[in-house]
Amino acid sequence: MSNLSRGILLSTVLLLVFGKYAAADEFHYNNLLIGDRASGMGGAYTAISDDATGMYYNPAGIAYVGDKNFSASVNTYNSQSKKYDNVIGGQPFERKSSALLANFFGIVKPVGKFKLGFSYAVPDAVNEVQIQTFTNVSTSVSRFTINLNNKDNTFNYGPTLAAEISDDLSVGVTLYVHQREAQLIVNQFKERIDATNSNQWTNYNYKLSEKGVRPILGVAWSPVEKLSLGFSLSQTYVLTSDAVSQTTCWDNNATAVGCPVSAPTTSIQAPKLTNFNAKRQYPISTAIGAAYFASSSLIVSGDFSYHSAVTDPTFGDKVATMNAALGTEYYLSKKWAVRAGLFTNRANTPAIQAGVTNIEEHINMYGASLSLSNFSGSSSVTLGGSISGGKGQSQITSDPNSVQNASTLGWLLFLSSSY
Repeated sequence: MSNLSRGILLSTVLLLVFGKYAAADEFHYNNLLIGDRASGMGGAYTAISDDATGMYYNPAGIAYVGDKNFSASVNTYNSQSKKYDNVIGGQPFERKSSALLANFFGIVKPVGKFKLGFSYAVPDAVNEVQIQTFTNVSTSVSRFTINLNNKDNTFNYGPTLAAEISDDLSVGVTLYVHQREAQLIVNQFKERIDATNSNQWTNYNYKLSEKGVRPILGVAWSPVEKLSLGFSLSQTYVLTSDAVSQTTCWDNNATAVGCPVSAPTTSIQAPKLTNFNAKRQYPISTAIGAAYFASSSLIVSGDFSYHSAVTDPTFGDKVATMNAALGTEYYLSKKWAVRAGLFTNRANTPAIQAGVTNIEEHINMYGASLSLSNFSGSSSVTLGGSISGGKGQSQITSDPNSVQNASTLGWLLFLSSSY
């Protein structure tokens, strides 16, 4: 590929590829651990779920909440960085994301033979920024600057109802309202030093508003003493979706080939607007868990989750994905408990293949978590965190022969209180 062709790619085709980033971490399903106790155990909570967090993991578990009201709130700070090697002129792309949010609140109250609850959860939140300038890109491009801002948040909130069928069996259902708000803004500026002597600025703006429902069905069963099994089934159904994208281009040379249409010298091309209301397809998600109550002080639990493949021509197909988690809880005393966990967050995209265009990144992630809780009377305070990362590949440009090594590293801190 000639240097001129590479320069054109930087200003036009790359912009189209960035449209895929108008989403929270679209390539993984286990992005934020929810709740205090569950987060400390790496999310291995399907077979326990006997507190307010159970409304998110397995609603059947709240049937075993005590006769008093139970509430919990969790505040989280999440930070993540991504690096894509050898993207422009042999130089990497680097993006960082951070978010401070209340990612869970829940309350459970007994109503006759039932347990009724309400919860609010944030399973995904991104505030991604990239501000980079690349120099000596090629013999025709002296400098290339990119400024990217990507915000995407998903909210789930709604009621839960659970009941004990027998002493060792319970069922429950949560009906979440699903809400997603996203906006991506990309500015690119290219300075050329070839015969065209043109400078070019391109702006891309994408906004998405999505609403729907997410029912979760849960079952909890204790077949023998000290052993608990859990199962949950869920899927998000999008009811309304409204997306709009806008592309604007400026070039100081009317004869330059970078902008999609010719424009008078030093003028800004009229924005090109695109609206669509396609509804994103989400996978069927199932989770199976087992917990062993070794003693009054020790619990060991494990989870296995499966997300079905998705065929979605608008937002991109997803392959079937499996994840696992292993966690433990140990009471040091009546006032102190420590929790630890291991978990996976595998990519829902196919492996990268050279020669194929517009393949989404494929990075399998692995993580660990740790938390400490203090109990005082009927309340508790928990401080904890987790770290996760992974390496893989990406095709961040539209050159079918260009494949970049990619890596990501993230960490999360949370502080919670419960009653």
